[in-house]
Amino acid sequence: MFKLRSFISVAFVLAAFFGQSFAKDQWFFTASEIANAYRYQQQFGARLRHPLEPQTCLQGKKDFAASYQGRPFTAPCRFVGETIRQLRELLESGAAKYLFPLDVDSADLAVPAEVYVSKYKQLPREEILPALLREPTLVAIYRTAVHLNPEVGNKGSGMSVWGKNRTVAGFYDGRPNQILSPRSDGGADYEPEGLVRLGSFTMMGHFLGELTFVVNDTVVTFDLSFDNDRAAAPTADVVSVRATAR
Repeated sequence: MFKLRSFISVAFVLAAFFGQSFAKDQWFFTASEIANAYRYQQQFGARLRHPLEPQTCLQGKKDFAASYQGRPFTAPCRFVGETIRQLRELLESGAAKYLFPLDVDSADLAVPAEVYVSKYKQLPREEILPALLREPTLVAIYRTAVHLNPEVGNKGSGMSVWGKNRTVAGFYDGRPNQILSPRSDGGADYEPEGLVRLGSFTMMGHFLGELTFVVNDTVVTFDLSFDNDRAAAPTADVVSVRATAR
């Protein structure tokens, strides 16, 4: 009976999370609840509707066919390889544990402000993402443990990193991830200085996912997408530049 109640609870959590009435600021869970929800997502949850399919990268190709909001374009295999490296480092460091909405399921893509002005400010909207994925100065900003109960997130040896280092920068020039310092006011989100956000990607763990890597003897299988598959409202355009950078 306990297992049945746990199963129903996890199903309810995920169903509510994907529903339109989800209020992101009001939902927090214990480490155990998040672990149970992730196991459910891996086996029974929904996949991203428009995952990247970079199979040609495994054949030695340098590019693969991708799309954003139905618009096809050619994406570099290097972007996928570097993103996988970042995610592996993210899990190895303990800053994140699970690739799904209750921990980390997305990243903002940003460039230094001076690069934005010189290379991207005048680009047509539909050309920004294809160019961005080949940008050497590209940075991915991950926010982890986003729904871990902050009151229990740092209790116990296993929680010393997860829930404490919530914002991590990943680089596409080979540099290791960088954990960003928390805000002085105690807020969970850290706003990186000098960067302009130009896009994002989502990720979701699932046993049928297109991408795989190994971390700490565990195989992680997941999908990546440039489309915001979980959005209740229509997906916004890829360009999301702060007004001060226009």
